[in-house]
Amino acid sequence: MKFCPIACLWLILTATGVAQNVVVNLLAPVEAATPGGEVRVDLVILNPTPTEVIFETPMTLSGTLSSERRSWPVQLRGQAGGGALVEARGFSYRSFIFTVPAEARGRLVLDLEQPQPARALIEVKAAADPGRERHIASAPLSSSLPGQPAEAAIQRSFAGRFSPHEPVYFIYGPDAPGAKFQFSFKYRVLGQKARLGDELPALRGLYAGFTQRSLWDIDADSSPFYDSSYMPELMYESQSFVSPGDGGGFRLLGYQAGVRHESNGQQGPESRSLNIAYIRPAFSFGRLDGWNLLLLPRIFDYITDLEDNPDIKNYRGNVELAVVIGRNDRGALALTGRAGRGFHKGSLQADLTIPVKFDLMFDFATYLLIQYWNGYGESLRSYNQRTETVRAGFSLVR
Repeated sequence: MKFCPIACLWLILTATGVAQNVVVNLLAPVEAATPGGEVRVDLVILNPTPTEVIFETPMTLSGTLSSERRSWPVQLRGQAGGGALVEARGFSYRSFIFTVPAEARGRLVLDLEQPQPARALIEVKAAADPGRERHIASAPLSSSLPGQPAEAAIQRSFAGRFSPHEPVYFIYGPDAPGAKFQFSFKYRVLGQKARLGDELPALRGLYAGFTQRSLWDIDADSSPFYDSSYMPELMYESQSFVSPGDGGGFRLLGYQAGVRHESNGQQGPESRSLNIAYIRPAFSFGRLDGWNLLLLPRIFDYITDLEDNPDIKNYRGNVELAVVIGRNDRGALALTGRAGRGFHKGSLQADLTIPVKFDLMFDFATYLLIQYWNGYGESLRSYNQRTETVRAGFSLVR
C-alpha cells in the first residue's frame, strides 16, 4: 500500500488533501436555539478550482460564542471526520453540534479560527414551555446551497463511509504480462451517529480496507490474468490537523497501523499468502499547498507461518520506504523501495504522475502515469524472480 500522491497517500489520508484555494463557510440554523440546548451547524467547503481536492476536517473544533457583553468557549463535536472529497467547482460539508451555554440569550456570534476563520449568527431564546422536549436546531443546508442532482438527495445506506485508499490506475507496457491495474477503497467502521464514537472518539479512526492489484497478460491467447493480489486489511488512522497555507517545515502528519492479509487466491503450487502487522508514519517537509517532500516508511512483521512461500521475507524484508516529491496541482514523483533481508534482494518502483485535463469537449481530468519497476516480487506468484519493465497509462487516484 502506497501513499498519495502515488498512493492516495492517506494524506489523502491526509495532507496532500489540503487545498490552497478552498473556501470554508459556516452555516447556522434559521430557527432559534434554546439555552442549554444543542445546535447543529454545517461547515461548508467550497472548491472554486477546476480540479477536485481532499480537505481534512478534525472531529472537534474550538469556537467562541459571543454577545455584546460576554463570550463563552464552546466545543463543536463532529458528526463525521476525515477527508472530504470536494469536486471541481463543487462543495461538500461537515456537520458539527455544540451545546449552548445555559446563560446565553439573544443574538450571538459564533466564531471559528480553524480550519479557516468563519463566523455565523446564532439566535438563542428561552423556551416558552420549559417542559417541552429539547430539540437540536439545525442548519438549513438544502435550502441555502446550490442545487444538486436528484440522485445526490437520496440517502443511501453507508455510502458516506467509503473513500479512496491506495491508487486506482490502469497501465500497459511492452513486456508480458503487459497490463497492470489496481483499485482500492476503505470503509469507516463507525458511523457518524455511533454512540461508541462519542464516548471513545479515537475509534472513529478505525477503517476496513480492500485493495486488488492484477497483472494481465492481455496480449496472449485468450488474454489470461497472470496473477492477482487480494489485500483486505483492518487499520487505524490518526491524522494531524494542518491549516491551509501553513508555513511549511518538517512535521509528523500522522500514522497508520493495522493488519493486512495478502493472497493470490490460487491453489496448489501457485498458492501464495502472507499476513503482516504494520505501522506507517507520514512525515512532510515543505508547504502542503505547494511543493513538498513526503517520507512514508512502513515497518512490518509477519504474524503467521509462511507455509506457501516460506522465503518471501528474504525478498520483501521488514521495511518499505516511499519518498514522494511534488505538489497537489502539478506532477509528482514517488519512489517506493524494499531492501529485502540482507539488502541483496528487494525492489524499486518509480511512479511519475502528471495531471491532465480535457476542458473543451469532455471536462475530464485524470493523471498520466508512467511506472518503472525493477526487482523482485511485482506479483506474489513470481516473488522470487527479478523483473524490469516500464508501463504507462492513467491513474484516477494517485
